[in-house]
Amino acid sequence: MVSNDHRIKIAILDQSPDLGGAEVSTLTFLERMDRSRFDATVILPFEGPFSRALEKIGVPVRIIRLPMGLVRLKRGKPFRAFLFLCLSFFVIQIFLLKLCLYLRRNRFQLVVTNTIKAHLYGSLAARLCSIPLLWRFHDILSTPDFSSFLVQWVVFFGKIFPGKILAVSRTTGDSLIEKGIDRKKIEILFNGIDEKRFEMNTRFKDIREEYQLENGAKLVGCIGRIIPQKGQKIFLSAIPGVIRERPETFFLLIGEVFLGEETYQKELLELIERNGIEKRVLMTGFRSDIEDVIRSLDIVVLPSIAPEAFGLALLEAMALKKPVIASDIGGIKEIIEDGVHGFLVEPDRPGLLAERILYLLKHPDTADRMAERAKERVRQRFSLAQFITGMEQACCEAVFKEGQIENCSRS
Repeated sequence: MVSNDHRIKIAILDQSPDLGGAEVSTLTFLERMDRSRFDATVILPFEGPFSRALEKIGVPVRIIRLPMGLVRLKRGKPFRAFLFLCLSFFVIQIFLLKLCLYLRRNRFQLVVTNTIKAHLYGSLAARLCSIPLLWRFHDILSTPDFSSFLVQWVVFFGKIFPGKILAVSRTTGDSLIEKGIDRKKIEILFNGIDEKRFEMNTRFKDIREEYQLENGAKLVGCIGRIIPQKGQKIFLSAIPGVIRERPETFFLLIGEVFLGEETYQKELLELIERNGIEKRVLMTGFRSDIEDVIRSLDIVVLPSIAPEAFGLALLEAMALKKPVIASDIGGIKEIIEDGVHGFLVEPDRPGLLAERILYLLKHPDTADRMAERAKERVRQRFSLAQFITGMEQACCEAVFKEGQIENCSRS
């Protein structure tokens, strides 16, 4: 069913009201997509930073509420999840009914799901409404990050419901194929970076002033949501080994505490106190000025202990010519060649991480050369134009049959 203005009407479903990597990627696409051909609305369970960011760029947002307990349900807790789902059975039915009615009433032609829970409930809604479905897949289905129960359901849904799955990395696509999803259904589409947006700005606000850091202090930052998978404990455990040789170095943990992870935040604060590094570490919480934050850093670290599907924050740091160190795990290996564009380190090795941080601090010329090569890597392999074109083409192919794609061609 085609809308009166002949644009493709897309409903994008995301479970998160927050701004993680999946949401930032979607925000980038919606900001740059051809609005003469596409009319997109994002459907969320709650208001939050994501909905506010969408409203700023003029993208309609529809809130169809789910219980916050379901939204924040941890994906590695199968028994708790099953119990909560049973208790919420009728609430979920009402949610699906509201979602399907909204999709039908507004004559959406395509449903795009962007996160794990959205893949599940979005698949059911799209099938009930007979609307084509496209998954944008940002995860690697590994344990213990995901329970085996959840993995089985995601794979089952992936085999049946979406016409195509856009994986953010080859590692992500391979993990789905290994679980039994048809290779023909999966397409690799890397996230892209807007080079112009990340051009170095000499007038940026250096956060050293905000935190009153001493002149000449080197600043090392770890960026990501405060959750165990991101490896903030490894970062903190590496700090004593660095400051023994470079006591002037200061460290930032940048990211919001994911709801339900307050216990983990407490563990991080206890680790800081136990290591005696209170005066050298600061947890900044969520920062809306992440570009200025990255520009202020001397080194960016992503010490993940669970496989990362892609690592958008890493790409942003590379685009800003910052030396990077990341765990040699998941899709990160597709972004960085070790020793060329940055350093890859074995996960859960704080001593090795400390060595790499010290090496970059002691060899600034090497760090600068790596950073230059990293920026060129982003330009060549992860361009915004490739990402936007790929997303638009996938949406067209999901809606129109073979031979009708000209109905969706660029004007």
